[in-house]
Order: sequence, then C-alpha cells, then structure tokens
Amino acid sequence: MRHLVAAALLVVAAAAGLGRGEVTYEEIEGGFTISFQNEVIFRHTTDNPIFYIGTGNANFTEHQGNFDIQDETLIKLPLQDFTKVSVEVDVVSLVFTTATDPDLLVELTVKQASDNRVDISAKTSTFSYYNRFWVRVWAEEAEQVWGAGEQYSYLNLRGRDYPIWPREQGVGRDGGIIANLSDVDGAEGDYHTTYYPMSSFLSSRGYSLLTQTPEYVVLDFTEAAYHEVFLHNYEFYATLLREPTLMATVQAVTIYLGTQPQLPDWIMRGAILGVQRGTAEMLFRYQEARDAGVDVSGLWIQDWSGSIQTLFGHRVYWNWRWNETYYPDLDLAITTLAQEGTRVLAYANPHLIEGSDMFEEAAAHGYLMTDSHGDAFRQDFGGFLAGTVDLLSPDAFNWYKEEIEKNMIALGFGGWMADFGEYTRYDMYSRAPYDGESRHMLFPWFWAMCNRAALDSSGTTGQVVPFMRSGSLHASGSQVLAWAGDQNVNWAYGDGLPSTVIAAHNLAISGMGVTHFDIGGYTTQPPVLVRSKELLLRSAEYAVFTPVMRTHEGNKPGSNHQYYSDQDTLQQFARLTQMHTRLLPYARHLSQNLETKGTPMQRPLFLQFEEDPGSYEADYQYMYGPDLLVAPVLHKNVDEWEVYLPGEEVKWIHLWGDGTAVTGPARVKVPAPLGYPPVFYRRGSAWESIFQEIAADFGNNRKLKIRH
Repeated sequence: MRHLVAAALLVVAAAAGLGRGEVTYEEIEGGFTISFQNEVIFRHTTDNPIFYIGTGNANFTEHQGNFDIQDETLIKLPLQDFTKVSVEVDVVSLVFTTATDPDLLVELTVKQASDNRVDISAKTSTFSYYNRFWVRVWAEEAEQVWGAGEQYSYLNLRGRDYPIWPREQGVGRDGGIIANLSDVDGAEGDYHTTYYPMSSFLSSRGYSLLTQTPEYVVLDFTEAAYHEVFLHNYEFYATLLREPTLMATVQAVTIYLGTQPQLPDWIMRGAILGVQRGTAEMLFRYQEARDAGVDVSGLWIQDWSGSIQTLFGHRVYWNWRWNETYYPDLDLAITTLAQEGTRVLAYANPHLIEGSDMFEEAAAHGYLMTDSHGDAFRQDFGGFLAGTVDLLSPDAFNWYKEEIEKNMIALGFGGWMADFGEYTRYDMYSRAPYDGESRHMLFPWFWAMCNRAALDSSGTTGQVVPFMRSGSLHASGSQVLAWAGDQNVNWAYGDGLPSTVIAAHNLAISGMGVTHFDIGGYTTQPPVLVRSKELLLRSAEYAVFTPVMRTHEGNKPGSNHQYYSDQDTLQQFARLTQMHTRLLPYARHLSQNLETKGTPMQRPLFLQFEEDPGSYEADYQYMYGPDLLVAPVLHKNVDEWEVYLPGEEVKWIHLWGDGTAVTGPARVKVPAPLGYPPVFYRRGSAWESIFQEIAADFGNNRKLKIRH
C-alpha cells in the first residue's frame, strides 16, 4: 500500500501537458550529474552516492499530541554502482546496485513533465525487506532553504534537520523556565515540532522539491554539499518545480497543490471577537464592542456545543451539535447578527468526547478509529477521553461531512475553527488499508478534505470559512484559511508572538498562502505565562496588516488581559479594527491573486526583492501584498524599531511619517509608539490613496521622524 499511495500522490495536482525537456545527464569522473534548467539536482560518485537503502525500527510514543520518536537504523547500504538505461530529451533512467545485495536493483527515473516540472522516482525490485531510503540532492555551501511547512523557529533551515510528523507545537521551545514547567506533563517542544509540517522545501537555487510519500520523513540540511531526504520507505517519489524567480516557483507550488479560494469580504474587515459562556454573554460582548466603535465582523463562540472545566482550563465539550441549554436562541441570534453584518463562528475537531451522543452514534456504526481488538479507541486529551472519527474510511468521512453540513452550516455559522488533526497514534486503526505511519500523515489532509467537502456540497465555498492549524503535503489544496495554533501569551521567539511571523513565511513558501493567528496568543499558565495589555495591543496592531483579525481569550481567560479588560484597551482596539476595514479593497485584491495566481498574501521580503541581499536577512519583517512592508514590534517596553527597506531605487513612505520617501535599500530607526506599528508603502502604488487615508484618519496628526 505504501508505494501505491506515494505513486498516487504524484498525480494529485499534476500540471497539464508536456514541455520540451531540459533534463540533462553528464558523465563525470566516477559518476554523473543530472540537471534541470542547468541546475544540478543529483551528483553521484562511488565515494558519494546519491542513494542509500536499508532497514530500521521506529517507535512513536504519543502523549496528548506530543510524540517521542525513536528511530533506529539497522542496515544502511550505499548504492554505489549504476548502469545507464536511457538518456533521452526529457527523461533519464539509471539502475543502481550494491555488491552487498546482488539481487537488489533500484531504478531512478527523472522525467520532464512540463516546462517547469520534473517527476523523480526511485523504484526498488525488493518489495518487503527494505524499509528505509536516503536520497541526497546536490547543494551549494552558501545555499539557503526555506519551507518544510509551518516551521516556527527558523526561516533559513540550513544547518538543521526537520522531522516531518504532524504533532503539537509544544511549549518551551526556547528552553528556560517554560521548558522546565512543560517537561512535567510531556508537552515540551523543539525547534522543529509543528502542527503543519510538509515534506517540501524551496532552495535559493530556484527550485522547490516535494517528496511525495505518506510516511515519516526527515529533511536534513546539516551538510554543506547536499540535502538529504530520509524516509520510511523502500522507494522514493518526488516532484521538482522550478521557475525563473523564487516568487514564480512558490506560485507554481501553490497552484500544483491547489490554491485557496478567495475569502469573503466579511472576514477580511474588522475583527472576529473570541467570546464564550452562553448567548447572553456573547451578545453583551458584542454590544459592548459596537458601542466602543469596534468593527465586529464575527463572534467566535468555541463553546457552542457546551463546556467542561479541566486542569488546563475552560475546555469545549466535544459533541458538535448546538447545546440549546448553554446557548438558548442561538439560531435567532445568528440570523439577527447576520442582518447587522456580523457572522457567528463556531468550533469543531475530528474527535468526539466519550459518552456524548455523537460518540455513541459513531461507535455504533463503526465510524471511529479502533484499537487492535476492534473497539473504539479512547484517547486521553487532557482531562477527558475521546474517540477519533475514521476519516480515512469513506463511510465515516461522509457521515462526518453530513454532520458538519447539518449541525454547523445549516445553523448559519459563518465558519469555524477546524482544530486538531495531529493526534493519530500508531496503534489507532482504520477501516481503510493504510499502515500506522500513513494513517498519521494522511489524517490532516483528510480532515481538510472533509471540511472542504461540506462547503462544496452545501454550495458555501467562498462564503463560509473553516480555519485549520494542522496539515501535511497536499492538505493546503483543500483548506480555506490557516491559523498558527497555540502560541504562548508572551514575546518568546520560539513559541510566542514572534514565531507567528516565521510560521507565516514558511507556510506561504510551502503553498499555503493565507493564514492568521490568535491575537495575544493562547497558552496561559499563571503566574509564569499571562498575557499583558502591551502584548495584546502589539499583536492586534500587527494583525491589522494581515488577512484576518481574530481574538482569543486563551485557555485561562481570567489570567489574561482581554480587549475588553479596560476602556482604554477597548478604544485602542476599536481604532485598529477600523484600520483593518479600510484595507479591505487591498486585501480582496490579494485574496483574488492567491486564488488565481497562487501568490501568497503575506510573504518574506526576498520573494518580492530576490536580487536584494538584505531581504534574505529580514526574517521578522514581511510584505503584505506587493506594496506594504510590515515590521511588527516584537519586544516589550520599546518605542523604536529598526526596519530594513529593500529594493534598488524603490521609494518607501512611512505610514505614520511626514510623507518623505526613503530610497531602498536602507536601514532606518522608526518611532513605534503603541498603536503605530512600523509600516511602509511603496510610492506610486495603485493603492496609495487607501494608505494615505489610513494615515490621515488614524494618524492623529502624528508625523513620526525616522532615523537613518
């Protein structure tokens, strides 16, 4: 089943037509090189082979979505010898052997599939014995690589290896006191742990390589001369895309995997307020915000299905049906609010709490994943047990899709947080014929497809917006909107507010071009982790210049500063939501370009300014579309921020300045009082009038002076 799934992944989003081949083969001393568009992909010699094959054992121990992975290699054989089979205009085929196992043959095929795409396969003659494969892609010492899905800690991935296995992001990724606290319950993270890893990367040499396998993968960028892809398989399938520019390559990747549909206007204006605890509280917070001038685009009630209290805090009751006792007259409220231009959003995930009516119904029909005895698998989610809907099985998938349509879309919700997707254990079984690793790796994709199928079936794609944190290769083609997951309510670069910038960069590079984050963060653990007023407002001013603004009270709301905690915060927040609404025409244009051209809405500077060396070092700045440069303030207690302005002879205007243009490339010191984030726009932009209106209407006549 493994090799069939991997081969099938090659054609999921196949580009149309065949182009003139640019795959070239050249013999060198003791080996060969294979290139595409004059860029070397493989460089093989007897001393440095491109393939190794072997055997090994692995153990994946899960604890509340965190995985301890122990991988042991037993045999590793270099495939040193090769025979040339065929070298034609658009395809190169070779057979590799090893003296250690004379019966083993591995056939490499590198085939031109279109003008910008090469399909790579390495097929072995031995079906069952080997279960490990290593592939080495040639690299330059100064080469940079980015992507690998939603990586939070580093933008340039060189010098580190990245296990590709969806799981909890974890806390304490920076070490220190937070890590020591999280060690107690097994929730610690590392630089590479993420909900949304992808077995793909973008190289500064202009290509993106997508490894098409549903098993565990490690992308190893620690060597100067090659990038190594290690996978739990005996064969290798990959797609390589290369365009004339880095931006064009990212666009090609996004189109290949499937672009995200244009977001509806309502979600790109104002802010979605995260509120909870019943209909009366929801409507009170709504009116309070409206009276203060907040432009309320949505009310997100994660506990619409009920709530329970655990040691981790206020938790949702996982039974995805309207709890009419907790939220009386919710249907009427949804209708009334929609007439006022405000949508109500909810929450769901692929798990059902033990004892709920949906759990019992799913278990009775065989729709839950099972243990080795065939009984519904009950998994510990921190304070309660829950089963997992077997979305890999067509019957369970269709049942859950229909439940989403009936319980959420028909009720009138404008969207929902489609949470989780990363918890599938190795010892959880499906009715579908996938092995343990494939079940885990494919599950986030099937969860995305289930949500998208509900939208498509109900005709609400482009109107209703589920947003997801989990994913794997190809999941982005079924998703509408991502969110960055559960950041700490602090300034930590590993898992606090700054990590959302890096996460958005890497996710965009990997083909998911629209994301957002919890304003102020989520993970709270008093007295060490509590949200301050400054953090809330700094993250809110940063969110203005992203596609979606949405607040979250956090897992322990009483310990966190909220947008409604005092009148000053409420008024400052209201101003920011109004600014976000002014940007709607620009955001709409960016969303259209994402759907039609694969252009990410938010992206690192070097995608826009590839020839500018300084843009590759500005990790914590981003371009919001082609004309807005944003440098969020990511430290507490500062009122000035350094900004790099890229582009030869590009004229930049400080949004809160006196209108004087600064010519790039340049580094400047920008005054950054609370509520005035460092933002620059291009002089001559087609959207310049909108930016000028924001400066005039929300600048309070400030003419902040920048320093060179």
